[in-house]
Amino acid sequence: MKNALTVDLEDWYHICDVEGCSDPRNWDSYESRVIRNTEKVLTLLRRYKTKATFFVLGYIASREPELILEIKSEGHEIATHGFYHRRIFELTDQEFGDDVARSVDVISSITNERVIGFRAPEWSIRKVTPWALGTLRKLGIIYDSSMVPLTGMGERDFPFYPCIFNTEYGEIWEFPLTTTRFFRENLPFSGGLPLRMFPYFYVISKLNRINREKRPAMVYIHPWEFDMEQPEIDLPLSRKFMHYFNIKATPGKIEGLLRHLSFAPIREVLGLNG
Repeated sequence: MKNALTVDLEDWYHICDVEGCSDPRNWDSYESRVIRNTEKVLTLLRRYKTKATFFVLGYIASREPELILEIKSEGHEIATHGFYHRRIFELTDQEFGDDVARSVDVISSITNERVIGFRAPEWSIRKVTPWALGTLRKLGIIYDSSMVPLTGMGERDFPFYPCIFNTEYGEIWEFPLTTTRFFRENLPFSGGLPLRMFPYFYVISKLNRINREKRPAMVYIHPWEFDMEQPEIDLPLSRKFMHYFNIKATPGKIEGLLRHLSFAPIREVLGLNG
């Protein structure tokens, strides 16, 4: 069973809803660390001969086209993470469409390939954005990976596993965040803070269980999670915990997963040709 390995290609300061960081007008004043951190991820993927989907910010693609070409040259899938790392529920349908279209144009002009996948910053599809999937499909996106079946962060009745939604512009796949049932709630564990927080044996056992049920899981990482020396941003306590807690554990846990499980880009896991 092949699982999806995904990388949200953003820099250390791309944090939503934080004064300064969330304003693109300030981004050029920050040190760029995305190349050195992405190289750490690529080195690990080479070691285990694993391909992944990179959800690339259009802003980064426009600044670092050679990095995008390097990722492509190593056989990874290039998808989009939007242009300005803005959450969908903060945008109108038109603003969202413009942001995604701009990122797709930049990425495809670099790779000379069609972009068929999208992930929203902070998994920000909600029921209040019913137009989002249709907008993506209209722009030529074939699959989305932005839904979270959680109370509060997403919607509890969002799908657990890959499925197809119908829109007025055609069908679109959804590959939601992988979660596990915990009493009456769902619990994330396969990336970000949950991956860093839970013991490795817990994470691998849950992923193996999903695979035994003949279903693919999804793991996600950020290049900045491989950077122990990144500048520390003054964040509210809850967000500081989410962003920095146990960050040193990420490389080892990802290497363990690469050693014990089989991974591929989302395009391959879903059997899509583009």
